[in-house]
Formats: sequence, structure tokens, C-alpha cells
Amino acid sequence: MSNVKRVYVEKKPEFAVAAKGLRHEIRHYLGLQDVTNVRVLIRYDAENISEETFEKACNGVFAEPPVDFLYKEEFPKNETDKSFSVEFLPGQFDQRADSAEQCIRFIKEDETPVIRTAVTYVIEGGELQAIKNHCINPVDSREAAAEKPETLVTVFDEPADVKIFDGFKDMPEAELKELYDSLGLAMTFKDFLHIQNYYAGEE
Repeated sequence: MSNVKRVYVEKKPEFAVAAKGLRHEIRHYLGLQDVTNVRVLIRYDAENISEETFEKACNGVFAEPPVDFLYKEEFPKNETDKSFSVEFLPGQFDQRADSAEQCIRFIKEDETPVIRTAVTYVIEGGELQAIKNHCINPVDSREAAAEKPETLVTVFDEPADVKIFDGFKDMPEAELKELYDSLGLAMTFKDFLHIQNYYAGEE
């Protein structure tokens, strides 16, 4: 069973500026006049956090009760609504998640929470793929899985040992070409020759 806790945070209608702005873009820039409603929710997944600290975070870190609705695990929607979530690509800095982690440490300094965020869009009407293309910038983002992960802790594979090529700087061109072909490098063979010449000139 997953130890990850999930909440969705949505601005109350009078404060839902982002949702209203996106609805305007979809209807006027994309020309999807049949889109009748747009909702924008921030999804927080949290791990390594106690129940007590999590409850405190729900009403001060993740959401501000005067302006936000907070839903735990699931959020209400109509049967005809279509939804998708967008998250940063691995390696991209998530400012919202980082700020939440820091604020939670102020609540309980001996806890080391792991937070991941995504933006969840709920659309009524319209062509979903066109809206996804509008909302997802492939340079830094991707569509996030709807399922809650088992863990948020990233485990990296042990890197392979650095290869050492004995005699590289004195290698004949034919042998160097054979080595180049075996490595599948993005650089050209001319670049590879240039590297050999560089090291051949080194003492």
C-alpha cells in the first residue's frame, strides 16, 4: 500500500483567476466555443510526513482556507468532465514543491517530507487533445499519471565505471574509426579525431 498522501487544492470561484483565464484562451484562441467550464487544481503528493504534520499542512501550506477548497485523495467532478494533470519533467526545478517542503519543516523540523506537485485541469466540453497541446509545454513538462505512485523517493542506478582506452592518443586511424563506430557517439568522426589530436599534443 502506498504511503503517499494526495490532496487537490482549488481556488474558490471568486478567486479562480487562472481557471477563468484558461477558459478564455481555450474559447477564443483555440476556437473551442463548446468549452463551458474550466477548473484548475494544484495536486500535491506528500511522503515522509506524519499524520499530525500533514493535517497542519493541509490548512496553511497546501491551501489557504479563506480562498481555497482542499480535497483529500479525490475531488468532485461531473461524469461528463474530462481531466488530465501536468507535471515538470524529471530534473526541472519545482518551485511549488520546494516551498511546500520548506514550510513543512517549519511545522516539524525533524521531518524530511518529499513533495511532488502537478496541475490538474478539469474541462467540460471541447476537444481534449487540443487543450492538452495548449497546456503542456514539452520543453519542461509532461502529462502526469493519474494513479498515485507507491513512493516519491527516486532511486538512481549505480553509474557504470568510466571507460579507459589505453593508447588512445597513438591509435591508428583505422583502429580509431573502429572504436568510434563501437561507441555510438553523437559527435562526428572528425570531432573524434580532433579529440585524439588534442591529447596527442599534451605532455
